[in-house]
Amino acid sequence: MSKIWNSMMTNIKREKMISISNIVVMTVTFTMLGFLISMIVGSQTALKYLERQAQLTVFFKDDYQEKDILNMKLELEKDARVDVVNYVSKDEAFKLFSEVNKDQPLLLESISASILPASLEIRTNDIKDLSVLAGELSSRDGVEEVKFFQDVIERFRSFTNIIYIVGGVLVLVFLLISYSVILATLRATINSKGVELEIFKLVGATNNFVKKPLIYQGVLFGLISSTIASVIVVSVVLGAVIIPNDMFFTGLYVVLGASFIVKPYVFSILLTVLLLLSGLALGYFGSSSAVKKYLKY
Repeated sequence: MSKIWNSMMTNIKREKMISISNIVVMTVTFTMLGFLISMIVGSQTALKYLERQAQLTVFFKDDYQEKDILNMKLELEKDARVDVVNYVSKDEAFKLFSEVNKDQPLLLESISASILPASLEIRTNDIKDLSVLAGELSSRDGVEEVKFFQDVIERFRSFTNIIYIVGGVLVLVFLLISYSVILATLRATINSKGVELEIFKLVGATNNFVKKPLIYQGVLFGLISSTIASVIVVSVVLGAVIIPNDMFFTGLYVVLGASFIVKPYVFSILLTVLLLLSGLALGYFGSSSAVKKYLKY
């Protein structure tokens, strides 16, 4: 094993600049992969957060009685589609309005509770039911207006889909570049050691003795680059995005066949393991392909 290790380190030292460029390109690849995975998980978590916060607000006409509004509230609470119904009276609406506009005293002087409408704030178990309920409630007696900001969530979903596509294409491109760089690096190593490898074969060296240092070289490059990428991605994602943001405090929404919520530190461990395995796989298969292609025995 020590002979194989020494042979591998000799190969790396001989092709120092190519080895460094190989590690740099692979590090960029795995860093992009890590950020893409983090972005997908983060955007899914943010989308779920927005969906939980999404609600439709039913505003009532001034002459509609409070007892009728409360009866509608009781009716909606029995609906299996509905999660929470909150009644906001005219006085409560005025308090909220005053809090939001506390720095504008002239505006507050011109507004009173009597001109603000009472309302019901409704959240559903499934965001898709909001639009259905909005249509049903808009035609009810006493309802003046139903507000439902569906376009905000739809725009966010469209934006994240674009990110997935662009990010996926970039990662694929860099994976192909990394694979090509591994092939080029080992080809240069094999070419520079052609005579030496032939001598090894003449004196009885086995195929494994000749091939293993080259394969291990690719694996080592993959592990080094994925380790560097893991440190970069986890530091940035945890330090700059997850920890400062309350949205991710309860956990991250991860979809792997089934969907589940994981704590940020658990996600960091999973992401690191995934990147290391990706580095190991790319290094092994890339170097194995190069050996098979350029080493004719």
